[in-house]
Amino acid sequence: MENNLSGLEKKLVTMKEKQAAGSIVLTSIIITLAVSVIGLVFNMINPNGITLVNSSSPPLVEIAEAKQDKVREGSSGDVPAAREIEVITLLEAKAFFERGEGFFVDARSEYKYYELHISGALSLSASKFDSRYEDFSDVIAKDALLIIYCHSITCPYSDIVARKLRGLGYTNIKVFAGGWVEWLQARYPVQGFKVDS
Repeated sequence: MENNLSGLEKKLVTMKEKQAAGSIVLTSIIITLAVSVIGLVFNMINPNGITLVNSSSPPLVEIAEAKQDKVREGSSGDVPAAREIEVITLLEAKAFFERGEGFFVDARSEYKYYELHISGALSLSASKFDSRYEDFSDVIAKDALLIIYCHSITCPYSDIVARKLRGLGYTNIKVFAGGWVEWLQARYPVQGFKVDS
């Protein structure tokens, strides 16, 4: 009888171990799914998040390279009006800067703007566009020259801000595609709380 009980006890212990192992696997799956969802949500709301789905519209840089000249509203080109924004080079941006023409608009995060930005630039972060646009529109006329820049040629925020401003009636917009990285590498004037004295 004692042998039977110990065999029965062994079966019960084995069943409990299997249940515990199954519970651990299920808990691990739930935790993995929860962490994945949290990560995806954080990525979606983070202005520096990774693009998970490719946009169907080409970046402004590709349009500019394909056209090799200015693409303006009313042109006979096949580019939709929402993307008809001129892309300028570092030398063109510097020329506007030296002549004091237009407003440089930093589309990066506000933190990056306050850290360092092109001297005299305004901040209109792509991630806070809707909440900051009203202040911007109070001081900048719809026909003012706007030179919008972001971090670098791979950064989408200048394109996003340019398209939103175009949609709101701004007519003289240029995107400085090389952006902050090119400007900084050229050692052109910058300002912010990280400027060396």
